[in-house]
Amino acid sequence: MILFSFFKRQPAVAKHLMTLLLSISLMLSALLSINTVQASEGDHQDEHAEEPAKGPHGGRLLTEDHIAVEVSIYETGVEPELRLYFYQDQQPVSPDKISASVQLNRLGEEPETIQLRPELDYLLGDSVISEPHSFEVAVSASYQGKSYQWQYPSFEGRTELSARSVEKAGIVLEQATAGQIQTQLHLFGVAAVIPELQYQVGAAYAGIVQQLTVKVGDQVQKGQTIATVQNPSTLKSYAITAPAAGEVTATFVNVGSKVSEQALLEISDLSSVYVEMSAFPGDTEQLKIGDSFVVSDLHGQQAATSHISYIAPQMTGGHIARARGVIKNPDGHWRPGMHVKTDVTVATVDAPLVIKKTALQQWNGKTVIFIRVGDTFEIRMPQLGRADDTQVEVLAGVPQGASYATTNSFILKADVLKSGASHDH
Repeated sequence: MILFSFFKRQPAVAKHLMTLLLSISLMLSALLSINTVQASEGDHQDEHAEEPAKGPHGGRLLTEDHIAVEVSIYETGVEPELRLYFYQDQQPVSPDKISASVQLNRLGEEPETIQLRPELDYLLGDSVISEPHSFEVAVSASYQGKSYQWQYPSFEGRTELSARSVEKAGIVLEQATAGQIQTQLHLFGVAAVIPELQYQVGAAYAGIVQQLTVKVGDQVQKGQTIATVQNPSTLKSYAITAPAAGEVTATFVNVGSKVSEQALLEISDLSSVYVEMSAFPGDTEQLKIGDSFVVSDLHGQQAATSHISYIAPQMTGGHIARARGVIKNPDGHWRPGMHVKTDVTVATVDAPLVIKKTALQQWNGKTVIFIRVGDTFEIRMPQLGRADDTQVEVLAGVPQGASYATTNSFILKADVLKSGASHDH
């Protein structure tokens, strides 16, 4: 209150004091901004310092004393090749004055040694650098009587997962080994009675049916009495017996019916049935007698195996040929008239290395799988060959016997993408 009265009596002093306070406020704001900018720049400098040094050609730059080497993988218009540029005191060194070699150590594989020769202003590697470009790099060089050694990691498509995490994620692992590639045709068909196992049972003499001892659905044994017929001329009755074991599938007369030459009933042995497959012209060109097949019902409840025993020489009106095989039917599951599907193996080839199709993932536009060494998973880019419904042949890119993820490998892919792994050299 006293200070307010003073400023009221001395307006010039009050104005001067307010100006001074404003100036101090502006100075403090400026200092705070400078400190913030410096701190921000310092953060960026720290981030930049963590990034590998790059050379003029975009490769990894390594230094020792006054000597530096730039390691570059060049892949513009050519298969990936290794190029080394050397510098002394930041000035290029002619490649013919330096001898060098590079060793690449890939996860789970033998070290790969690359020899180099002069070309233009760099040393050129003598082999293609296969994908993925993920390895520990060791560079050895000799210049002016002195030896130099550099080492650094260059990883991509790599992640780590503990055994517990692998189990929790449901990731299934298998070994890449030799196997067989089977070419299959997928045909639809129907179960059918084998005509030779179906019997039309009649009377030996004309007469009147006195008794039917079986009905449709009954199982009968060979020699079992199934009906009696009376001869009207002699008034003698005689028994009609089953010619084979099977099931009564039809009756054509009743008690009291007069019979002469017609069938009384039908017995079908369904312990084996036909599988009648429908094959289009393109299929018949591949089918042959003896081809094995797996038949399954349309609900996937049961399956059986057999081989093709007959291929029709003529096409039907619908341009379909019938191919046939016999399957066992001990429990009666394969009912005549049932629609089925079959997988017919028309060719089998041995392959030195196969993997399951479920392992394949897309990564940066390329087909990859994930191999595992210890707790480390890393992509491999297989060169693929022949394939069937479940497997594919590997021509190159995956070590023999490698442990690889066959199920839920998409989890590994997501983990790698989350970590921001990139194809950077």
